[in-house]
Amino acid sequence: MAYSDPAAESVGTRVRRARKRAGITQSELARRVGRAQSWVSGIENDSIPLDSIALINTLARTLRVHPNELTARPYRGDTPGEDRGHSAIPEIRRHLERYDLDPEWDGEVRPLPELRAVTEHMSWLRREAHYAELADRLPGLLSELQAATHLFPEPDRSTAFGLLSFAYQAADSVVYNLGYADLSLIATSRVRWAAERSGDPYHGAVSAYLRIRNLWSSTSWNDALTVLDSACAGIEDEYTAGQPEALAVWGALQLRASITAARKNDTNEAWSRHRLASEAVTRLGSRQRTNYYELCTNQPNIDIHGVAIAVELGDGPQAVRRGEAVRLPKDLQANRVGYHHLDYARGLLWSGKREAATAELERAEKAAPMLIRNHPMAQQAVRTLLDLERYSYRERIRRLGVRMHIL
Repeated sequence: MAYSDPAAESVGTRVRRARKRAGITQSELARRVGRAQSWVSGIENDSIPLDSIALINTLARTLRVHPNELTARPYRGDTPGEDRGHSAIPEIRRHLERYDLDPEWDGEVRPLPELRAVTEHMSWLRREAHYAELADRLPGLLSELQAATHLFPEPDRSTAFGLLSFAYQAADSVVYNLGYADLSLIATSRVRWAAERSGDPYHGAVSAYLRIRNLWSSTSWNDALTVLDSACAGIEDEYTAGQPEALAVWGALQLRASITAARKNDTNEAWSRHRLASEAVTRLGSRQRTNYYELCTNQPNIDIHGVAIAVELGDGPQAVRRGEAVRLPKDLQANRVGYHHLDYARGLLWSGKREAATAELERAEKAAPMLIRNHPMAQQAVRTLLDLERYSYRERIRRLGVRMHIL
């Protein structure tokens, strides 16, 4: 086993330990989460898979633990190759913590065009889910951009803060997707801090978009919707006027609201928000090809969010129907592709289409290996398939399990 002992335990074992530590019975836990006692028993003996982020978060909040304690994230490796990305986290943390102190940059700061080019490359690494390389390179860029905000005169100083905001956004993507929730909370606050100093009217709304994931972990669905609606209200005039940046940001905020509502199990609200996002994309028209603020506000993302909403609502058949209709463009960013194939795989798995689910998991891993190998729902899907494996795809799913360090 490549991971530490907590990850070697089953999810049920971790839930049972957290329940006993909280001093409550299976019946009491069931009552608090609105389930039968037999469901809790099934979770704890691993006969029922815990295959919903919303359920994990609900259980965690009820048991007064962080969701990561139930999923054993982050999934550290035992060799330098397996642990790449994770090993850079302490240095990223250090730079996030010293954001407002004097810079640690002894050399000459590169001109703004070069800094912009490097920052854009970091954004590309983020979109393509190359988190190991991104994690290795981020500390140096954060340090140099911090120096730029101290040394450059206006208006270059404000521009440097804008680049720093994008760099913090890249850092948030690394730490969130590798499972460092506490650090993601810090990173999103740094995005906002730098954005406020950049003079860009939309960076604040983008930071609100990022903040929502941390509210999900505590099942703060209503708070998340409040934050998203406040961000939408802040750019409503520009949205009404049809400014492309506002349309893109508005659409992304509504997509995040749709997932929030789905995790809240509010079907009508989830699809209503999805329609609002679709309207924004329709108004963008051909301008949706410009990836404003790295938010991927375009028709393919609308379509794949339709699959994601169905999955979050626990509707496997609808997820499959929608997944069958999705056509992914070749230039769609890898992290979106990986998430989509994972969601589609989960819908297929729930619908009993195990071999097709295996194929989708393989596509997800191929598109964004580090993202998928570090995702708790991918881990659970592979575990479920291993428990249900058939001879026709036994070796394929076992190889996937080995790569994800489940076997």
